[in-house]
Amino acid sequence: MTVIEGIINFLGGYEKERIGVDKLESRTVSYSLMKAPQENVKYYINGVEIHTNYYQLMARLDAKSEQERIANNAWGQGIAEWISQKNREKQYPVLDGYRCTGISVSTPFYINVTDNSNAVYQMTIAIEYEYVKENET
Repeated sequence: MTVIEGIINFLGGYEKERIGVDKLESRTVSYSLMKAPQENVKYYINGVEIHTNYYQLMARLDAKSEQERIANNAWGQGIAEWISQKNREKQYPVLDGYRCTGISVSTPFYINVTDNSNAVYQMTIAIEYEYVKENET
């Protein structure tokens, strides 16, 4: 399982709708997780690497009425709070071959694009994980 699959499985604990990868469907309601072009890596002399990767969670939601837009923002606030709670409880995504050490929201939920009937919202999720290189002898 890839890192992105592990995050999608983790987010499935909050959002039961299918979350796609790298493409937001044109229908409402749809969700997608896309890796951002940014990675921070700390290297240690004992072979441990701490990676911080960023993923954009995008949601296309109905947004015709004020009530729908308020509900959309409530959803965004709810998932951000849920991620923070899981991080505090140290309940992290399962990542094959890596040990997750943190998950957080680095950019809050906001509206990105709108049209007459729906809007695309997004937020950035930061995930930190540890990778241990095995000694090559």
